[in-house]
Amino acid sequence: MNTPSLGLLRAMTALLLVPFAVSTSAEPPRQTPQTQSDIFLSFAPVVKKAQPAVVNVYASRTDKRPRNPLFDDPIFRHFFGEGGNSRPGGPTARSLGSGVLVDASGLVVTNYHVIEGMTDVRVALADKREFDAGIVLRDQRTDLVVLRLKGGENFTVMQLGDSDALEVGDIVLALAIRSGSGRR
Repeated sequence: MNTPSLGLLRAMTALLLVPFAVSTSAEPPRQTPQTQSDIFLSFAPVVKKAQPAVVNVYASRTDKRPRNPLFDDPIFRHFFGEGGNSRPGGPTARSLGSGVLVDASGLVVTNYHVIEGMTDVRVALADKREFDAGIVLRDQRTDLVVLRLKGGENFTVMQLGDSDALEVGDIVLALAIRSGSGRR
């Protein structure tokens, strides 16, 4: 795969550095909680709005089994066949990570280490649908990958926020979905 241009990598990195926020345009001024009821806020509405854009990314590869040295013996080959140099069906390596849908056409941003060295990539949505995915861009240095879902369209995406509006002490939520299939 071709290495993406520096400008494209910077744009991809900037996209991820922008916080994923679900907010209104007119935000109230920031202040510390003054009463006990101020502390017991619910983030359920934010989670409900963002959750459909959070995905699980499954990656795997099946390694070939090495050739057994017994196949070099002509008597062994006579009884058991040639055996070949290497055979499929060896151990399977698997990886699991999370990602976020950032474009309604099915673009997903995840981490490079999730798909590194893998040959098959699938993405599971919060609504239990699963899609094969192809790698659009990858950058090991920034640990970022952009995947495109194969099939489907009009996906729910994460609304992007303004990273300049963040301050130390702001609350950040991490979302994940439960693996519905349990296959990996």
